[in-house]
Amino acid sequence: MKRYYIFFFLCIAYLSVKAQEEVKRYKAPHARQAVAATEEFFFVVDNNTIVKRTISGGEEVKRWQDDRLKHLNSAYIQNDTLFCAHSNYPEIPMHSSIEMWDINTLEHIGNHSFGIDIGSCTWIVQQKNHWYVMFVHYANEGKMQKNRDVSWSQLIKYDLNWNRKEAWVLPKALIEKVSPYSISGGVLLEDDTILCTHHHFNELYTLKFPTMGSTLIWETTTPSPVRGQGIAIDPEGNLWGIDKKSREVIRVNK
Repeated sequence: MKRYYIFFFLCIAYLSVKAQEEVKRYKAPHARQAVAATEEFFFVVDNNTIVKRTISGGEEVKRWQDDRLKHLNSAYIQNDTLFCAHSNYPEIPMHSSIEMWDINTLEHIGNHSFGIDIGSCTWIVQQKNHWYVMFVHYANEGKMQKNRDVSWSQLIKYDLNWNRKEAWVLPKALIEKVSPYSISGGVLLEDDTILCTHHHFNELYTLKFPTMGSTLIWETTTPSPVRGQGIAIDPEGNLWGIDKKSREVIRVNK
């Protein structure tokens, strides 16, 4: 019986690793901050540049660039609109906005500015008629806001009119692991599980909302070919991410 349980848990661990198995990899010189994908195209995000490429062969289709933006940091697609978190990182004081593009034309079509608020905006998703936005703080020299460290990072829930509804902080153990950086990318799955990334580690963190208190629950850490930064889920349920060091876009199983 003991051997059976050992075998069972080994199978679970194996399946967990398989869930992050790489499907395809694309060379993409602008793969520095994030990626998002539709059925036919993926959108590579650099600090102030977005490149639309085909999933079939990785060819560039369109490009948008504007030096007025400082640090795009994630990508999320809904109803033909690409939403990106944006901040003035690494400048102090921190200020942030959400920027929007038409995915067909790559025309910039809008923004929502937070101004100087509660940190540096790193990722955004929408679920069940609410926005979930991550604001982070850092602890490395020159990028740390006075009297703030990584523990001041928060995930904020807004309604569709940007009224703040709820907020959660990171668990202490995860803060210690990611410091002096914070959570760079994230997605919200259908069961309200939060899947998020470090700044540059090859691993994903699974978080849950608490039933009491304000601290998110860190459930698992999964090895992944994705190396930090912004991640996204495509319509087929595949996870997309980047390797900033090698300038590659990576598609993995969810």
